[in-house]
Amino acid sequence: MKNMKRIFNLLLLATIAIAYTSCKNEVDDVFDESSAVRMTKALEEYDAILQTPANGWRMEYYGGLEYGGYNMFLRFNNDNTVTVCNEVFGGDEMERSHYKLEQSAGVVLSFDEYNNIFHFFSDPDNLYDIGAKGKGMEGDLEFRVISCTAEEVVMVGKKHGSRIVMTPATEDWGGYIDEVIASEEEMSFGMYYFTVGDQIATVTANYRQLTFNYTDEEGASATLDAPYIVLPNVIQFYEPVEIFGKTITELTYVGGDDFLFTSNDPDAVMKGYVPAVSEALTSGNWYVSYANMSAAVQAYWDYAAPYLLAAENEKIGYCYYDASGVLYIRSGNYWSGFNFSPEVLSDTQVKYTMVGYGGGSAQQGNAKYYWALKNSDGVYFFRYFIAPLTGTFDLKADDLRNPTAILLTNVEDPTISFIVTKQATPANTGMK
Repeated sequence: MKNMKRIFNLLLLATIAIAYTSCKNEVDDVFDESSAVRMTKALEEYDAILQTPANGWRMEYYGGLEYGGYNMFLRFNNDNTVTVCNEVFGGDEMERSHYKLEQSAGVVLSFDEYNNIFHFFSDPDNLYDIGAKGKGMEGDLEFRVISCTAEEVVMVGKKHGSRIVMTPATEDWGGYIDEVIASEEEMSFGMYYFTVGDQIATVTANYRQLTFNYTDEEGASATLDAPYIVLPNVIQFYEPVEIFGKTITELTYVGGDDFLFTSNDPDAVMKGYVPAVSEALTSGNWYVSYANMSAAVQAYWDYAAPYLLAAENEKIGYCYYDASGVLYIRSGNYWSGFNFSPEVLSDTQVKYTMVGYGGGSAQQGNAKYYWALKNSDGVYFFRYFIAPLTGTFDLKADDLRNPTAILLTNVEDPTISFIVTKQATPANTGMK
């Protein structure tokens, strides 16, 4: 009996060992083979899908989300080149360069040869000086492929992580881009009002990001930033906007006398608003740069800057007015804030007076420090940055419906003038 039991146990152990070895070999063989084979097949399959649409793909491209999204058209060719055009350069301008698909913790699509049109968004110093030096619009040129089918390709930027979606292009590239450009112009206003019932948010736009300012359920002031891309007569958000108990994915421009936008929710609408120039100036962020100052204002800044450089080894950057009436000035890596208390005198006239320090505690502390600095002659030199930006100014906008640049001219001394711009750029606007 004992022998029989021993034989049974040995047979059982042998059976388990054989079964384990068999399963292990099968799993190892399948895993080792399929790991390499599966990736090779995926690369070949994705490349075939990319090259299939005769009219290429329409890409919704996002870099840094504060700049919003842009339409790009791409045709992937069988020689591993890609033909590109986008709405920044217009539908008539195209450029061809190399692309590749490779394995790197999954499939990565890389635009590995410089292309002026495609790399505009990832260039650290782009054509229009958009974004900080060395960063640009923070776009990507390598993308992790999340899914790839004949109907849609979804990717994320390898470095910055923005979601990129491509769908087969059914439109004429140039015609679609012209329509988008025309739609953006038609839908652009200095301000908007978004309403759900009796709840109202004021909305401003900078680049392709809407900023909603409203009062939340607790009665506190709230701000919501919503990046978007422009489609024909449509503002399509990067991700759904949650506001006033509604989920909004897009706004469609209807127009009419009240400049109406409808949404995917019938209760939520937005209307364009044409403000007076003084209202536009005092309701959003407006940037000031040395390049957009008259010679008289530049002389003030020229006088002050060397002393600051000598005292602090810093460089004066640019400054801006925000909607709450605070003037922020950047010196090197430090921001100082001054309460400027704008007084609207008429549709085209504003008075700025400095009444104290503003912003957060750090900005106020920096402002107090700089305000008290003296040069070797006992002059409060930093105040020369502030002086020409105070006073009563006549206003002239580049576009009354949607001003992007406003010329301020001192009423008492017309040689004191400067241009503020909606976007933070040192480029001269050409306004006079």
